[in-house]
Amino acid sequence: MKPVPIFLASLFLLACALIAGCTSGTTTAPETTVPVTTATPVPTTLVATPQPTSASPADAEIQSLPEAQMVSFELTKDRPTSKIHLLYQGGPGTVFTQKVALWVYKEDGTYQEYLMKDGKRPSAGDEVVAKGTRGGDRCVVFVTSGGVVYKVIDKKLYSDI
Repeated sequence: MKPVPIFLASLFLLACALIAGCTSGTTTAPETTVPVTTATPVPTTLVATPQPTSASPADAEIQSLPEAQMVSFELTKDRPTSKIHLLYQGGPGTVFTQKVALWVYKEDGTYQEYLMKDGKRPSAGDEVVAKGTRGGDRCVVFVTSGGVVYKVIDKKLYSDI
């Protein structure tokens, strides 16, 4: 095959491609007008809904401390005096434990909060002694460990007199 016919055929195809692209022209889309509508405000009636009360931490589920932060307690009620004793026994999580709180609920629903060591970091052997009743007292123990508050004990104690 001769190189001249191949060159001319290639040139012809290139010219056809250029002409086809150049003759398409530029067309602009016709402008469309959008009708403007105004919304009529609908009268509204405000209804006051009561805000839900925040749940008490004592109503939360009992939580286990992470294994590295585990500490143990002994919670008892003295038979003749009805005093409630919470003994901190320590454990591997003693270094993480920041605060221990004991809430004692009386049968009438009122409660008193007791902080071990006035809210300071407890040591093994520290104890909270709370005033109890001759009936049943609900005792809830909270531990602040690593900046998180855990509910670790929720138990009703009786004097058994």
